[in-house]
Amino acid sequence: MTILARRPEGLPMSLIMRKLQLPRTSIFRMLTTLQHYGLVAKKGRAWCATEQFYEWSSRDTHNEIVKRYGRVIHSVAVEVDELVELGIGEAGGVRYIHWEQPRHPITIDPLKSAVYPLHQTATGKLLLSQRPDLSSGLTDRRLLSEIEDARTTGMAWNRRESDPNIMAVATWAGPPSTIAPIICIKWPVIRFTEAKAHRALAIVRRELADLKK
Repeated sequence: MTILARRPEGLPMSLIMRKLQLPRTSIFRMLTTLQHYGLVAKKGRAWCATEQFYEWSSRDTHNEIVKRYGRVIHSVAVEVDELVELGIGEAGGVRYIHWEQPRHPITIDPLKSAVYPLHQTATGKLLLSQRPDLSSGLTDRRLLSEIEDARTTGMAWNRRESDPNIMAVATWAGPPSTIAPIICIKWPVIRFTEAKAHRALAIVRRELADLKK
């Protein structure tokens, strides 16, 4: 990104290879990943940094996202009375940048929940629905069906896959994309019901709609 940012007109693959001293396949894999995030684009034979990259690199994006959606997270956590997280895709995983959890005798550690593979989490499956570069190698038909459902419905589930004691559902905070924030609600199994999950999703949709007013 440093090399591309210094040349707004873009660079051909041959020159990028010469500057980085890496194989073409490795560089192409990195560029296509960055392209999924909207940070680089290909114009003719040249790869270049996008306006989105320049905007992202000059701002404190995490704090801006938390500032925008913090009230939503708080309202949902209070009404649902469970852990509510705000996550973003980062490289090949998820980073939770904000969360709220009411006091309960049994709680969930939000930091620990960030270390599981994407295909085992609700937030991860939602991201995989927008990341064909990460999901193309998957072969589990049930998982692929879940990812396709996430692509069409805008929500994804974790039914005790990352942890036998946790149930979770995730949905987009903004228009679906590799850079859109995700809201995830998690329950200990003993407090979970399908009705609670669907009510939580309805509350999230209501709060997001109010945010747009």
